[in-house]
Amino acid sequence: MSKKLAITGGSRGIGRGIVRRMAKEGYDIAFTYSSERGKAQAEALVKEVTEKYAVKCFMHQFALNEKGTAEEFVRTAYDELGGLDLLICNAGQSLVNSIYEMDEKTIDFLINLDFRSYLMAAREAGRIMGENNIKGNIIFISSCRGIRAFPYDELYGGLKAGLIRAIQTFALDLAPYGIRANCVSPGPIRVRTSEEMREEGVCEQEIEDLDNLWKQLPLERMGTPEDIANAVAFLASDQASYITGANLVVDGAASLPGIPENRPKEDEEFKTWCNFKRRWRV
Repeated sequence: MSKKLAITGGSRGIGRGIVRRMAKEGYDIAFTYSSERGKAQAEALVKEVTEKYAVKCFMHQFALNEKGTAEEFVRTAYDELGGLDLLICNAGQSLVNSIYEMDEKTIDFLINLDFRSYLMAAREAGRIMGENNIKGNIIFISSCRGIRAFPYDELYGGLKAGLIRAIQTFALDLAPYGIRANCVSPGPIRVRTSEEMREEGVCEQEIEDLDNLWKQLPLERMGTPEDIANAVAFLASDQASYITGANLVVDGAASLPGIPENRPKEDEEFKTWCNFKRRWRV
């Protein structure tokens, strides 16, 4: 019998990479996308994985910053999939601003989307798995910003740090039921090609900065959604059966000391790096 996966934010970027990989692993999948604008991408992904891997795949539009939606999605996924072996909380948005520029609306939006929805989805999945004797898995997609401070990152980085801490307690609370809970923390991940960015109206300077960022990273390449999907597949597998409460950092050493953000401010490459950190999405 196929295993069952519910994932938030599955239609693009890291989420799309995870959907593709877990479909390849034989999972039936339900995923969310956030707005009508993303419907075409979601439909294309459903068509791709169902035809290529002969799995079931369902898509649902949910505004996960709204209260009650995360729990509703998990229950919906459980019913239509006929089970739930794996929950991956991935949906989120990176909005980085100076402490002097943060407003209450932005704070509430990010708290609800990037933190509260994760907790509520995990709570619902934990209840379902426990009540049905499912020795399942819960995985949060956090960020290397959650383990190291960066400029203009009080809110997003703080919330990602909170996810890493929260998963540790989930792991303790769910362990008696045989349910494992872990985090994956990506670093700089290239989720869109230059052509896709141009189609979305991104300016050429920003595209050029991103194209050149790999030169400043220790492994001299950007990460890919597939890199994160590989880490998720491992943590969800029996090979990781003794791993719970862990945070697997997949960032090519970008969060280690001694990388470009420590260069003198007059260095043009340093300026490019700092500008990028205000924009990149994980």
